[in-house]
Amino acid sequence: MKQDNRGLSLVEVMVVVAIIAVVGGVGIWGINAMSGKPAQQCAQKIVYSLERHRTSAMAKVDAVYMLYENGGRIYVNEYLTNDPGGVNLSTMSPVTTTEIGASGVEVQYTLGADPALHDLPLYLAFDRGSGAFKTQPGGGYCTKIIVKRGGREHTVTLVPLTGKVYIE
Repeated sequence: MKQDNRGLSLVEVMVVVAIIAVVGGVGIWGINAMSGKPAQQCAQKIVYSLERHRTSAMAKVDAVYMLYENGGRIYVNEYLTNDPGGVNLSTMSPVTTTEIGASGVEVQYTLGADPALHDLPLYLAFDRGSGAFKTQPGGGYCTKIIVKRGGREHTVTLVPLTGKVYIE
């Protein structure tokens, strides 16, 4: 007896397609998770640096926290002074400069209840007596910092009256 084994059955083709779909899905999920990791790390570093700056600000006469973008990366400058005249960013050098966001991370912020997003730079200051945030130069408070990359978005919430900072 002679058997003809030249083709594939429909069941065999369906099994191969199902295996390829599962492997592809897991691979895409892994790539998305990896590409969003820098945004999560940046958000965590923003929270950490703001908490550290709040502690420093309460020990000084005046302090300003500056979050900005340079060359595609996100940085924080911290200005501290014991001078009663306050911080003058045009004449002072930052006490610390820290890179907190990798290339490709996008950071924007909101002011008050206004849902409009603003681009960096962002200047924040804490009240020495209460630890609360001071109002922005144009008025109002920064309430959210949004960090994005690779389809992932992380929101850092700022509570103006208490100075508390956390990731939602």
